[in-house]
Amino acid sequence: MNFKKIAKIIAVIAALIGLAAAAYFAITKLTAKKEPEYFDDNDFFECDNEIEIVEVKEEDAAVEEAKKEAEPKKKAAPKKKAANKKAE
Repeated sequence: MNFKKIAKIIAVIAALIGLAAAAYFAITKLTAKKEPEYFDDNDFFECDNEIEIVEVKEEDAAVEEAKKEAEPKKKAAPKKKAANKKAE
């Protein structure tokens, strides 16, 4: 036997082992029993539940002024021409 035939046989065996491994992992992943994963809230953040409330009056005034500026001015309704013609 020459070296090329031996290399081809080893390559074919390696390919078959790779296909078998891929099939095994695909089947185990698809048929695995789904178990819920539970988390402890303390793992993510710490909470004292001591919230400090700070009141700021300057910001409230600025927000109110911005609302007043944003409101469009109301225009007087145009007079109807048909009503004026009937009155004449």
